[in-house]
Amino acid sequence: MCLLLASCVTPYDASVHEGTRRLIIEGLISTQSDRQYVQVSYSGLYMKGVDGLGTSVNAATVYVRDDKGQQFDFESIGSGRYQNKNQMKGVVGHTYQLFVTVDGKEYVSEPELLKPVPPIDNLYWEYNAANKMIDVYIDLTDAPTPGDGYLWRWKHYEEIDICKPAEIRGTTVVPCKYCCTRCWNIVQCHSCLNLVGDQFVNGNKIRRQLIATVPFNSQSPYFLLIEQRSLTAAGFQFWNSVKAQSGSTGGPFDVAPAPILGNIRNVADATEKVLGFFGASDLVINPLWINRQDINDRPLPSPFAPNCPGDGNPPPPCFPCEESVFRTRTMPQGWNK
Repeated sequence: MCLLLASCVTPYDASVHEGTRRLIIEGLISTQSDRQYVQVSYSGLYMKGVDGLGTSVNAATVYVRDDKGQQFDFESIGSGRYQNKNQMKGVVGHTYQLFVTVDGKEYVSEPELLKPVPPIDNLYWEYNAANKMIDVYIDLTDAPTPGDGYLWRWKHYEEIDICKPAEIRGTTVVPCKYCCTRCWNIVQCHSCLNLVGDQFVNGNKIRRQLIATVPFNSQSPYFLLIEQRSLTAAGFQFWNSVKAQSGSTGGPFDVAPAPILGNIRNVADATEKVLGFFGASDLVINPLWINRQDINDRPLPSPFAPNCPGDGNPPPPCFPCEESVFRTRTMPQGWNK
């Protein structure tokens, strides 16, 4: 699920017919990267409560325009994803608008203001002996302007030595292979939505916001990257609706009885219901090392960890560390082990 914002959220009523397919357009402009992405697809069919597979759209025309009149063209990189052709990084205080053409139909988002995000005041963890889990909390000071919202995501990185575990093919055992370079596995919860609005705390401290729960299944250090993201009031409204619905359906953009509409519309046909959001966010990213040796308790059993015989030096042939959402060759920000 990509990260998007909305300027107008109107949950669709329960009269959606089974078998209806909807266009989904998702995108985010952020301050943390020169690479911005837009996703275009059609939802899977929703038949008798069973979610179908969606279809990627790879031949759309996609561009973003800011409030200064600059236009940023995007190109397809496959699987329905579009990436900016030239360097582009979101700027706090600027407004961005998405334009997409699919099969001759033009779609446009509402303009989205990129609001600043405050720094993280405090990032800390506490051990919960009752369930042998570690709770991660955050404190921050809300901006004095009303209508702010915040969304948190986390990633866990674990450095690995083995990039291809041993395999059994018939009666043959194919040995495992070490990584050719340094390599990290990535664990994250794509469907977890942790957010808060400032309607009750405007300009004050937000304390002990629970943002992650970590297993105590080892005494080895546990590394997290915590991302704090700004939301407009409408963006918070959208994500809050998604969070509420995700607890009872297969996913936020399934064409279920009440899909959530975003801030994107068909220019020529106001009756077409388009799913997804386009938004803009400022980000701060903080690392956190959890020293699980400080916990005076016995850890839960750990999952089986494959190992390779030998002295630990990668013997040829090694196996490449292949970039994906689950693995990276790039040392994570704040990794100082």
